Amino acid sequence: MILSLTYMSKRIIAFLSALIWSSGSALNDKPMTVDYSAESSALSSIKLTKTQVLDGVRKGSFSHDGTRLVLIDRNYADVTEIATRRKLAHIVVANGMLLAAEFSPDSQIVATTYRIGQNTKATLWDASSGREKVTLAGIDNDWRRPLDDLSFSPDGHLLASSLGGIARLWDTATAKEVRRFVPESGPPDKQAERALLSPDGKWLMAYFISPTERTYKKVHLWNLESGKQQEFETEIYLDWQFSADSKLLVLTATVDKGKQTERSVAEIWDVDSGSRLKVIEVQPEWRGAFTVAFSPDMKAIAIGGYKRFGIFAIDSGELLVSETHHQSRFFQDSNLPDEVNDIEFSPDGRLLLTGGNDLTVKLWRIVLG
Repeated sequence: MILSLTYMSKRIIAFLSALIWSSGSALNDKPMTVDYSAESSALSSIKLTKTQVLDGVRKGSFSHDGTRLVLIDRNYADVTEIATRRKLAHIVVANGMLLAAEFSPDSQIVATTYRIGQNTKATLWDASSGREKVTLAGIDNDWRRPLDDLSFSPDGHLLASSLGGIARLWDTATAKEVRRFVPESGPPDKQAERALLSPDGKWLMAYFISPTERTYKKVHLWNLESGKQQEFETEIYLDWQFSADSKLLVLTATVDKGKQTERSVAEIWDVDSGSRLKVIEVQPEWRGAFTVAFSPDMKAIAIGGYKRFGIFAIDSGELLVSETHHQSRFFQDSNLPDEVNDIEFSPDGRLLLTGGNDLTVKLWRIVLG
């Protein structure tokens, strides 16, 4: 069922408590205790304060302890300490183009996908030394497939991918395929465009399309404990993510595509039932919902659009705060895309990371007042 819209609900106010901390280090301070028993004007006072601008990189991801970032440019990835900006490891993919990078749960491994020519590969690297550990046996020669989903099992022993258009789990020690996932229904030529393993390791979710049956666009779910399978129909635009407790899925989508009523949204789905709970629409001037992320407490989502991004309350769908990632530049062609193509909360919910095709990654502190 659809979640009720309550503008100043206590549940939204409760979300804000996870975003407040005293002045000082964003890594070490504890959230302040705030009395939300009475009505508050806090919703109107959320602010994003830019704390770091990291040049020459396109995307970034936090380590699970929140102390490090892995930042990627075209053919290299750097593991960096947030507090000091000290570079801890340098990963180079010669003659390639990196698509994504993600830490393992223990933050000891960095998984990457990268394209060399027409082929896409996935490699695991030592996060301390930058040395290659293993490269998965699968290769993808479809340059259009996103292949930027990198998700580990909780113990770090498995990695999910859609290399080669096949949803699979891989052993991270041996780089060998452990299991593949093929829906029982659908066209014979269906392909897995994306694959995602839930944070608790219970669910494998894959998004399938068909080159011949263009209307076939479905998300298939496998419960790895019970064997239960289910599916729901939707068209993923560019990004999706599980909530921290693995109970919800958020994805970006386009509604009424090609019509005058076309609009960009983020859809929130219940994983266990496969039902859509909520649709949050972004502002028309954002020109799309290119990237999305849950807050750690699952009370809000962050969405990146054209130049701008913002944090939305899940209960009400209200835009709580927005900012501009891309800055205007002299002699810029106004038709060039300025997409916010990467957005992520820090594990403690105190920082927000944004990345864009302006070759900057920015860190924002989430504050009240």
